[in-house]
Amino acid sequence: VGVLGPWGCDPVLARALPEVASRLAVSRLNRDPALSAGYWWDAAVLPEPCGTPQAVVGALSAERYASGLVGPVNPAVCGATALLAAAWNKPLVAWACAEGTGGATTLVNPLPEPAAILHAVLKFFRWAHVAVVAAPQDMWLEAAEEVAKGLRARGLPVTVVTAAGEDEEEAEEALRRVQRADGVRVVVMCMHSVLLGGREQRVLLEKAEDLGMTDGTFVFIPYDALSFALPYRRVPYPVLANNTKLRLAYDAVLTITIDSPELSFHEALEEAKEAYEVPAHVDPAQV
Repeated sequence: VGVLGPWGCDPVLARALPEVASRLAVSRLNRDPALSAGYWWDAAVLPEPCGTPQAVVGALSAERYASGLVGPVNPAVCGATALLAAAWNKPLVAWACAEGTGGATTLVNPLPEPAAILHAVLKFFRWAHVAVVAAPQDMWLEAAEEVAKGLRARGLPVTVVTAAGEDEEEAEEALRRVQRADGVRVVVMCMHSVLLGGREQRVLLEKAEDLGMTDGTFVFIPYDALSFALPYRRVPYPVLANNTKLRLAYDAVLTITIDSPELSFHEALEEAKEAYEVPAHVDPAQV
């Protein structure tokens, strides 16, 4: 199984430890006769370049290394990768790819589409008008376009799609655009969560606090937490404890994530450490 992702060029995603994670997954597969079905599983981590054109080219090499693929992370690469996987008759398990990607006969969506989840939540609260703010990297810009397209297809008006990096002036300009737009209630943030060390989101939320946008007028939803189980029970996040302005701004953040009812991610990783399934030096709080 090839595991595609921009592991070498994104500092936050590098902390996902794809080599450790994939080794853990295949070792558990190989120990379970019901899952292994007589096969011996192995994994190869395949770095996905950060730029969209290079990432498309990078997918071409996957045929030689894998019988099936997990990834890619960049939604813009989904169409080409899905067509290649279909031509090679290899399954492609991709959480970032929209359902029904053209010609993707071997595409498997392991999670509900982010736009569908957002639509359900927005419909419940009767919030319609949406803005999407993305970090400037290709992966996040493409994710922003994908979620905007998915929400528009479901009848929600997405009036602003813009980018904001770590520069405070960029963040302020993006937020001013949101303020000028008619009736925007929700801001979807396509960038790494500040709880995981995302600097762009920290700057954006702090600037929103400065502009008085965190008083309940706007709701800020992190996009990334839709695709993994962000620990939320009895978990201290130092970035909130050590930054008063960010803590005040975070009152306006609504996090939608996958529930993990039995064990949190940190607890599961600690158990794997104790069972010697992952290296002892891995610190769950840093992963």
